[in-house]
Amino acid sequence: MKSVHYPPTHTYVRLVLAALFACLVFAVPAKARDLQRFLFIGDLPYSNGQKDRLKTTIKEAIRKGGFPFLVHYGDFKGGGVACGDEVDIKDAFKQINDLIMDEDDTSPPRPVFYTPGDNEWTDCDRRFDKGEPKSELKQLDSLRQIFFSDAPLKLSDKWQYQHQPLYPENALWRFGGGQFATLHLVGTNNGRVNILMDDVAMALAQVDARDQANRAWLNKVFEKAEKFRNPAEAVIISTQADVTNPSEAAPCTPANPIYCDAYAGFRAQLIKHAAHFKKPVLLVHGDTTPYCLDKSFGDAIAPNLWRLNAGGDYHEPLDATVVTFHGGKMDPPFSAIGLVDGEKPTVGC
Repeated sequence: MKSVHYPPTHTYVRLVLAALFACLVFAVPAKARDLQRFLFIGDLPYSNGQKDRLKTTIKEAIRKGGFPFLVHYGDFKGGGVACGDEVDIKDAFKQINDLIMDEDDTSPPRPVFYTPGDNEWTDCDRRFDKGEPKSELKQLDSLRQIFFSDAPLKLSDKWQYQHQPLYPENALWRFGGGQFATLHLVGTNNGRVNILMDDVAMALAQVDARDQANRAWLNKVFEKAEKFRNPAEAVIISTQADVTNPSEAAPCTPANPIYCDAYAGFRAQLIKHAAHFKKPVLLVHGDTTPYCLDKSFGDAIAPNLWRLNAGGDYHEPLDATVVTFHGGKMDPPFSAIGLVDGEKPTVGC
């Protein structure tokens, strides 16, 4: 019989350990390793001092942070400041995108995902100390043209990026194991109150159409997250409005389309989806105070549903918010911290 020559024992052990290590590495899904830290910013800048801090301290920290993308959850100016013309909107667009732009122009650009706030369109028809009021519907058209039509995001297929026809501000994308999305819900009761310069019936009809589009988009977000061959580890959604804090309690009906709870339908739909999804879900928003991380509005129906009221103009010192996903089996699965000053949100809102 032909003899078989085995490698020395120590060599054999090294080979076995190397093989085991390789198995462990490749057994860990890429999505679990990739889903880590993400950056959210909004409700700023509202003053010259805030503009200076954003352009210097915060911008420098963002560039050093190595974040894969930035989500801006709306209100890029104060509500008491008149809405600008096309030049001003383009300037705001450039400033937001420049926050995460690398100094090295040869580096691939990192995307910015933006969902509008009420300050930049629904509230534009107010009276201002300086500047003229504008039609809120025309202002929204301008925002869409500049932020979404003139410079659409061009991402590789791995992002699985999509935006909604007619509502390009509604986006979804996959990064690592996270299913991310933006949905266009704003303050001022989601644009139902204080319609001062446009035809009220037409403006309300557009709100209803946007609500319907949001419902369809939220369904699509969770459909993507639950895809059989590529399920997400978590869903993270960003809106501008604090949908947990309605200004009115009555339901929105044809008889009462204005002074009603404009977010009730979205809350119910989100809770239902989260309960079915079972994995961690996080809603990130601005618009109100305090800076807090909470899981109470999903109640017993969806205990996996969290929401972060991220930092904004009311939160001093002004800061961006870093969100970390720790994995679906961790408690809590999400944490947040100020990018520059390291402040943590209160637990419970």
